[in-house]
Amino acid sequence: MMTIASIGVDHYRIPLPVVLSDSTHGDIGEFELVTVRLRDTAGAEGLGYTYTVGKGGAAIAALIERDLRPLVIGAEPDRIEALWQRMWWGLHFGGRGGYASLAISAVDIALWDLQARRFDTPLWRLLGGHDPRVPAYAGGIDLDFPLDRLLHQTDDNLKKGFRAIKMKVGRPRLSEDLDRVKAMREHLGADFPLMVDANMRWSVDEAVRAARALSAHAVYWLEEPTIPDDVEGHRRIVRDGGLPIATGENLHTLHEFTQMISAGGVTFPEPDVTNCGGVIAVPIFENPNWPTNSQYFRSLFCNVRNIRWYGFVYTSAAVTGCSRLDMRNPAVAAAGQ
Repeated sequence: MMTIASIGVDHYRIPLPVVLSDSTHGDIGEFELVTVRLRDTAGAEGLGYTYTVGKGGAAIAALIERDLRPLVIGAEPDRIEALWQRMWWGLHFGGRGGYASLAISAVDIALWDLQARRFDTPLWRLLGGHDPRVPAYAGGIDLDFPLDRLLHQTDDNLKKGFRAIKMKVGRPRLSEDLDRVKAMREHLGADFPLMVDANMRWSVDEAVRAARALSAHAVYWLEEPTIPDDVEGHRRIVRDGGLPIATGENLHTLHEFTQMISAGGVTFPEPDVTNCGGVIAVPIFENPNWPTNSQYFRSLFCNVRNIRWYGFVYTSAAVTGCSRLDMRNPAVAAAGQ
């Protein structure tokens, strides 16, 4: 019987070429990457990961090393859901979601990667893949960029082949956001998909006012208009704001997604499987009535039939031809890491 023989955990700090900023996280000078390598008794290895925007990575690595390691060593690697339940309930009392979900996600992704490698097939195909190509948009962490720099970044992304753009909003005055979105709309043209991301900056009433004002600029969606904890507030923004609403990258459990979707608080759910529990999150997003947007896990969403967009957040990546990302193209897939 094949079992998990070892687990390796690494924590990296990745300096960014420029300091980035949004409306809630402040200046971001580095990302953190926490990786998990699982090796089975036959010598096969699976790689999983999660990330932060600069804080908390050491705590996540410690959770995996100290608390999840004993739960998976010696277990059968193909019993993925049983292992997920063991990890979930093992960390449950200390806190659902948060760092616990990020730690579980990294291990879960490694388990699925190990399974795919054992079958010598890409994960999207192992999951019953629908289409290896997913549409891709370019998103910048660019709230404090001067307008000329914002438009220059956009031109660079258009040259790389992106056919949708997302920009940050949430500046101190709504009028500033409106001026920048208007300039971006004029720069892109009338029919080009343009998304905006407020990073939870506003109250519900502020978000409704902002959504109504932004609708004059044909915004494709307004992302994270308020805190993810306010499910009823999201429902009000969808109902009264007049714009499609995207949210979910700060929802860290399937239960939170279920509540938000069931309440009608989101138009485009945004699961990030590196922080909402891992690949086990797939089934909830198979509802054909939910257009799904993923930001951080390409292979998974080749399996979801209702995927609308896959998001890239770039600082200085050299990726070309990405109006649709093709998972069968190793060069493009590697560049999109």
